[in-house]
Amino acid sequence: MTSSPPDGPVPGAGRIKIGDSVARKEDDRFLRGAGAYSDDINKTGQGYAVFVRSVVPRGIIRTIDTAAARAGEGVIAVLTGRDYADDGYGPVVHRAIEGDPIDFRTPAFGDDDPVALQFNQWPLPAERVHHIGEPVAVVVAETRAQAESAAEQVVVDIAAEPAAVTMRQAAAVNAPQVNEDAPGNLCIHHHRGDEDAVRRAFEAADTVVSGTFDVSRIAGAQMEPRSGVAEYDARAGRFIVTAGNQGVHRYRDMIASALRVDREQVRVICPDVGGGFGPRGHVNPEFVALAWLAKRLQRPVKWTNTRSESFISDWQGRDMVLTGELGMMADGRISGYRLRIESNIGAHTICYAPQANASRLATTVYDIAAASQELRIYLTNTVPVLPYRAAGRPEVHYALERLIDMAARQLGQDRVACRARNLIATDRMPFTTAMGLTYDDCAFDDALMGAAGLCDWDGFEARHAESRQRGKLRGIGIVPFIESPVGAPFEMARLDIGADGDARIYAGTQNHGQGHESTYAQVVSDLLGIPFEKIGLAQGDTAELPIGGGTHSDRSMRMMGTLLHRMSADIIDRTRPVAAKLLQAPEETIKFSDGAFHTSGSEIPGRAVTIVEIAAATAEFPDFQPALGTTGAIAISATAAQKGRINSYPYGAAAAEVEIDPETGEVTLCRFSIANDCGTAVNPMIVQGQVHGGIVQGIGQTIGENVIYDPSSGQILTGSFMDYMMPRADQFPRFDLHEVEGPPNSDDAINPLGIKAGGEAGTVPALAVMANAVTDALSVYGIEHVEMPFTSANIWAAIQAAERSAD
Repeated sequence: MTSSPPDGPVPGAGRIKIGDSVARKEDDRFLRGAGAYSDDINKTGQGYAVFVRSVVPRGIIRTIDTAAARAGEGVIAVLTGRDYADDGYGPVVHRAIEGDPIDFRTPAFGDDDPVALQFNQWPLPAERVHHIGEPVAVVVAETRAQAESAAEQVVVDIAAEPAAVTMRQAAAVNAPQVNEDAPGNLCIHHHRGDEDAVRRAFEAADTVVSGTFDVSRIAGAQMEPRSGVAEYDARAGRFIVTAGNQGVHRYRDMIASALRVDREQVRVICPDVGGGFGPRGHVNPEFVALAWLAKRLQRPVKWTNTRSESFISDWQGRDMVLTGELGMMADGRISGYRLRIESNIGAHTICYAPQANASRLATTVYDIAAASQELRIYLTNTVPVLPYRAAGRPEVHYALERLIDMAARQLGQDRVACRARNLIATDRMPFTTAMGLTYDDCAFDDALMGAAGLCDWDGFEARHAESRQRGKLRGIGIVPFIESPVGAPFEMARLDIGADGDARIYAGTQNHGQGHESTYAQVVSDLLGIPFEKIGLAQGDTAELPIGGGTHSDRSMRMMGTLLHRMSADIIDRTRPVAAKLLQAPEETIKFSDGAFHTSGSEIPGRAVTIVEIAAATAEFPDFQPALGTTGAIAISATAAQKGRINSYPYGAAAAEVEIDPETGEVTLCRFSIANDCGTAVNPMIVQGQVHGGIVQGIGQTIGENVIYDPSSGQILTGSFMDYMMPRADQFPRFDLHEVEGPPNSDDAINPLGIKAGGEAGTVPALAVMANAVTDALSVYGIEHVEMPFTSANIWAAIQAAERSAD
């Protein structure tokens, strides 16, 4: 189990409280280079694997000639998908359709959807390939260099067939069938809302605006490439896979499904992880293959992805086209909204969460009674698409907020006032949207006005005029936003306190940069009074906890905070009798406050005893040990589990201000402001860091990130950082952040710490607010919309086209 014992100086000492901004304790070992990432893990006698990948997007595998490769120096084995199948193994069962955001026991798209489709994925296909980069063979050698050399000698003969790499190609009449396991390229066709009401609303509207908005495909581009090492314990009949991921239990289950063994026969261990963001939430075919190889070859097998391979094999994100129509009255009130979402899910159905989120959140923060939404999801011959930070939420905000800006301009409405007029009012909570979500603790108006104040909306005209004097264009945008509660609807945790006072939290979540080692310890330190430096976190090992939900969808702090609160309350109740013995006072007079037990009467005034002191004294009270969970060196132990999501709706508003050079098209982000309600911030400094990262990740897509496939050849055109633009620090100003104090949590029994979430707040509004700011700057040319990304070339071309049109 990946563990964080107090192994050196850690920030803070003694009791740390919820709400304190304390430096992360894990940063010490990372800054000293003492982290342990997947490629740092090596096993005695390991072989090195290199995968041979398809160079065509679709085709029939005719032959794979491995003779020359097998003769290579140091080569241990060269194997294909036929070898895998002949050994009796099968495809990965992904369970792409997850629980509905409202009721996790109901499929996300309902029980009666006639088209909903999910099918399994072979780790090494034996008959056909479905996308460029799909692994078709694997070489194992004594060294990585030998494996790479031998892999180049594998000759794969694929009869290329016509492919569909765009949704338009996949949806066309007589389109090539992307995957032979699917009845067609349309996976899901789903509707929500009242189309008749929308039709009537448009008839009554003073203006109806429409637009189609492309949301580009994103490469995960995590700092740490994928890597892993697999072993097989023949005596125990157990596979052991060590690999960075976002949830070991899901990886365990997926690997077990392919290897056709009980999940208890698979152990997954996760070391430190250099970035997740969604694509590492579902197992990749390479890790299944590693487990198979370890058993077949009776030795550990290690593999590390190259960055070039990452662009053609890592799960990708986004890739939607949204077409919307919005009706608005002359006073700026929205009368109706229609949205069509078309989504490219790639060659395999891994996970439909982004589309399910988008479907439910279509009306975002607005009171739109007449709304309808149609969702179509297509297979294409591209890398599969998975959830990517804020999955589905930025896309629907982008479409609606662009339409609101367009309608407000047509009617001459102030864009802030127009939005404020349509927000769901706080006094109408709880409020059920036309898409079926029920918000109960949101103050959208406070967030919108907070963002308007942060960005100095009223002073923009002066800044706009100053830019014009310098020959530049200036624009501003503002967007209120909301997130929805999704993610694995279960979680588990354990808290052990040793006789020496050291405590360890065992978590089913999976830290990959969120600071869990600090924030979880902070909660326990505050609730139980245990010194912060004496609390460690153990995570990422299926052998330690039977279930776990992993980390994704802004769920971890809310779920784990609730479980830590339950376990702390349980420990206080079970240790109270021991405290009474130590304080020599009746149990009914013992109260716990400020991190210690105190007597409320006058028996021994001024006396107090801490949980740490009780743990040290448990050996003196054998009668109490069964109730305390005492075992060996563990003096006190508690376990808690959660079934069902803990619903909460983080929300806020963001504003962006940009300046554009019309001579070059260069876009400069001048200001970015965000006011959000994340509920209780256990560690405000970490929350701010998460918001900063989310802003950059969201804006990065708007200013350059874009995976491009050639529609004619199916080849990827952005297969390296020479072609795929990553955002840089010098492209961003300092961010203005403000925490909105929204209504209190509606049910303290379900969410006792009042935690909502903060990790996706910067990402959700980023596409929309940047698009609105850029379009505002270009409005002097009569430009109503420019497709992302807002590169200099695209902006310059839009300006030139507008000037030619004007001439």
